[in-house]
Amino acid sequence: MFGEEYAMKINSIPMSAETVSRRICTISNDLELQLVEKLGHSPYYALQLDETTDISSNAILIVYVRYIDFELEDMKEEFLCTLQLKSHTTSHEIFATINSYFESKDISWNKCIGICTDGAAAMVGKHKGVVTQIAQISHKNIIKTHCILHREQLVCKNINTDLDAVLDQCVKIINHIRNSAVQTRIFALLCEEIGSDHKILLLHSHIRWLSRGRVLKRFFDLRMEIEIFLNNQNSPLVVYFKSNTWLAKVAYLADSFSLVNELTLSMQGSMTNLFICNSKIEAFIKKIDIWKDRIGKAKFDMFPCYHQMIEDKILEDEKFGDISIIIQNHLLQLKERFLSYFPPAADIRLGNMWIQNPFLPHANNILCSPDEEQLAELSCDKLLQTQFISQKNLVKFWIQIRNEYQALSEKAMQLLLPFATTYLAESGFSALASIKNKYRNRLESIDATMRIALTKSIEARIDKLVNDNQEQKSH
Repeated sequence: MFGEEYAMKINSIPMSAETVSRRICTISNDLELQLVEKLGHSPYYALQLDETTDISSNAILIVYVRYIDFELEDMKEEFLCTLQLKSHTTSHEIFATINSYFESKDISWNKCIGICTDGAAAMVGKHKGVVTQIAQISHKNIIKTHCILHREQLVCKNINTDLDAVLDQCVKIINHIRNSAVQTRIFALLCEEIGSDHKILLLHSHIRWLSRGRVLKRFFDLRMEIEIFLNNQNSPLVVYFKSNTWLAKVAYLADSFSLVNELTLSMQGSMTNLFICNSKIEAFIKKIDIWKDRIGKAKFDMFPCYHQMIEDKILEDEKFGDISIIIQNHLLQLKERFLSYFPPAADIRLGNMWIQNPFLPHANNILCSPDEEQLAELSCDKLLQTQFISQKNLVKFWIQIRNEYQALSEKAMQLLLPFATTYLAESGFSALASIKNKYRNRLESIDATMRIALTKSIEARIDKLVNDNQEQKSH
C-alpha cells in the first residue's frame, strides 16, 4: 500500500519476546507430535534416562528414545523430553514424573524393550528403582543396561597404590601451577620461549571421562618445562623430577589412560548398540593379554611415552625390572576389573551372533525350532546374502526382510534397539548448560528450546504451521 520503503522498515522491526517464545513452542509441539506418532507406529522402542541439576538448582530428567521408522526403513534415536522433578530425585518421584508424561502422550509402556541408565541407585534399585518399576508395568523381559561408558570409568577408577600416588602427585603439581593466574601466565611464557607445542597444563576432573588420559599426556609432554619452572621457583615439588622411576610411572600412566580414552571415544556417538560396544570391550581385554606378554618380552612399543624413555636409556636396569612388574600387575588388575564389570556370561551376544551375520554358522543360538528353521532358510538365500553384503546397515537389512522372516526380524530388532550408553543424555546436558546459563537462569520452561536444539531426524512442518496460524485465510 505504501511501497517497498515502508515494507523494509516493517521487516526490520524485531519480533517481541512473546512472539518468539510462542513460535518456539509451536515448532516444538509439532516436532513432539510427529515423534509421538512415529512411536505409535513403531512395534518397539528403547529409552535412555539421566538426571542432572541445572544452574537454578532444578532437578532435570532428560529422556531419549530409539525406535523403528518403517517409513524410512531404519532405526532412529531422538530427544523425547526434559522433565522437571518438583522436589526430590527419588526413584518414586522420577518414575511418577515420566509415567505421567507417557500417559499424557498415550505412549504405551508395553512397547518398551530396553532402558539404559547411568547405574545410580535410584535408577537401578532392585526393589524400587525406576527401571524395576517400569519393568513391572511393561514386561519382565525388558533389557536393563548400565551405561557401558560409566562402567568402563569405574573399571579404571581404582589403580594400585603406587601408581595412584603418582597420579595424585601429578595433580598436585598441576594445581600448584594453575591455581595462580600469574604463575599460569609465566609458565605459558616459558613454554613459548622454549618453543613447546603446548603452553597450558590441563586441570584434572574426576567426572570427565577423558580427563586422566589427557591431563597426564599433556603433563608428560611438558615435563621438561615443568621441571625448569619449579626449579626457578625453588619449589619442593621439583624433587619428583629427580627420579627417573617416577617419570617412567608417569609415562606409563599417560599411555595406559590414553588407550582407555581411545576405547571410550570409540563407544561414543549416536546409533551405538550393545553388540558394537561389547565387541570393543572384548577386544580391549584381549589387548591387555597381548600387552602383558609383550612386557614379559621387554617390548614396549604399545606404550609410546614409556617406550621413548626406554629408547633414551633413562632407566637403570634394576629399576627397569621393578617397573615392568608394576606394569604387569596393573594390567592384570585392569583385566580382572573389566571381567568383573563386564562378565562374559552376561554378554548379550551369547547365542545371538546370528543377528550380526545370519549367513555364517553360529553355535548355541538361542532360538526355538521354527526360528532355527527360518534362520537355516535365510542363510541359504544367496540373493539376500548379496543384499546383506552391499547394504552395510544391519538394522535396515533386518527391517527390509521383516515380511518374509518376521520372527527373526522382530527378535533382531528387539536386541539391536536398546541403548548401550547414556552418551546422548550427557550431550543433552551440555546443550542444557548452554541454553540455560547464568544470563538466562530464570528460564523456567526449557523443553521446547531443548527439543528444537536436539531433534535431528524430524523437521518441523513449517508450511502446515503457517497455514494453521494464518489470520486471514480468505485472503
